[in-house]
Amino acid sequence: MNVNKRIRRSPEESKSLILKTAADRLAEFGLEGLNISGVAKAAGMSHATVIHHFGSTSAMREALLQQMTDSLLSDVISALKEDVPPDEVLSRLFSTLSQGGHGRLLAWLALDHQGISVLPSAGNTSELFRSIIDAISEGPGNETDAKLQVLLVATAAMGLSICGGALSNLIGLSEEESAEFPVWLAQHLQTLAPQP
Repeated sequence: MNVNKRIRRSPEESKSLILKTAADRLAEFGLEGLNISGVAKAAGMSHATVIHHFGSTSAMREALLQQMTDSLLSDVISALKEDVPPDEVLSRLFSTLSQGGHGRLLAWLALDHQGISVLPSAGNTSELFRSIIDAISEGPGNETDAKLQVLLVATAAMGLSICGGALSNLIGLSEEESAEFPVWLAQHLQTLAPQP
């Protein structure tokens, strides 16, 4: 006789398992893998349990994006604090956005929520961006420049994660040349830095 035992988890453990499973399915199947029934089945939970914790597929996707973005920004902050060379910081950032569907999820949610920010302007994400801006601005007068640099890097990284391969082919860049883009961008950002 096959009896399925229910596994008791705290709400935090359940949410964590759901988001980990969703991240795995995003990496393996793309956005099509991020549906409540598929995530529930892969996590060994009922559909109702996932609905209980997130309410909808869209809310689950937004929570996954929030978690992935906070992790990415925390990694950038750690690298800046450890004086990791800028080209390595950008290479890691571009790589992380391109792997696992992070950039594509952000783009999909941005298009799905046209006119509405998919990342909250308050909370952890905003604080993480603030930390990055503080780390790269070398004084109060350079804050706008630092914000614009962050915008340039974020926009370039997002674009590359979504359609970088296709654009590189159209432009005639080899895979090796395309892989040099983060290093090239880091070098050029240094030339844009205001001189004292």
